[in-house]
Amino acid sequence: MKQLPSLLVAFLACSLPALAEPALPSSIPLTTNPDATLTIPATLGSDTQVRVMLDTGAGIDIFAPSLIAKVHGRPAGQFTGFRMFGERLDAPLYVLPRLAVGPVVKQDVVVAGWELLDKMHLDGIVAVRDLRGQPFTLDLPGRQLTFESTATLARRAAAGKAVPLQMDDVRGTYLDLFAQFSIAGKPGQCEIDTGSQAATINSRYMALLGIDKDSPAVQKKARKAVETGADITRYWTTIPELALADAPAVRMTKPRLSFADIIYDCVVGIDFWQGRVVTFDIPAQRLIVAAP
Repeated sequence: MKQLPSLLVAFLACSLPALAEPALPSSIPLTTNPDATLTIPATLGSDTQVRVMLDTGAGIDIFAPSLIAKVHGRPAGQFTGFRMFGERLDAPLYVLPRLAVGPVVKQDVVVAGWELLDKMHLDGIVAVRDLRGQPFTLDLPGRQLTFESTATLARRAAAGKAVPLQMDDVRGTYLDLFAQFSIAGKPGQCEIDTGSQAATINSRYMALLGIDKDSPAVQKKARKAVETGADITRYWTTIPELALADAPAVRMTKPRLSFADIIYDCVVGIDFWQGRVVTFDIPAQRLIVAAP
């Protein structure tokens, strides 16, 4: 009789489901908008359903002030960052009680508020900072965002090509991702930015690649940035190739892109990843790319 309690415990351990752990992998729909930006569903607070842009170049989550007020966000100071064109942005910070993206749930999340989102009737932007501990995959052909388990991540690694992923982690508040690229044979460390469409290359590469700004093959476009009012000039043309340096088969041939005075070597937008399955394994500092 003394063994009955231990036998009962063993039976219950084998019989009852492990309710505390979400089933992984879990996928949520990934929508590609006409401007090539990616959007996903998310939940703010206890039950506020929102549609947000998934932007690996945003650095920090950004939400419309009206939504922050709705879920009772608490002021938490200010963060100063810089856009790729060098403009300084001072953003007010807030603590939201809860943010859920698929099975990833964060409590007391620090986010930035941006009035322009309310004016544009947009809910917000989710960055990769919240996913730093959870490997995830952008399946662009399948239109799915998948959260990987240890087993599925191993299968992704076996089926794809892994390259090193570099990170710019600013005080745990802001996180950007970079990888080494080959820009028509010239090396460059490029930000991976799913919030942009085409690639933008630092204008110093024009001389390195023998591109004349005044050539008929180069189209000059000047505008003012909506966010800051700064004057921005881009030079649009094509180059022979843009590729991952450590996986040259992952490339675009003759991509149309722009050159501009930016603070990075280049910023690679969503066009580069079209038709591919891309896994971001931030804990292991690697990017895994595969065909569909």
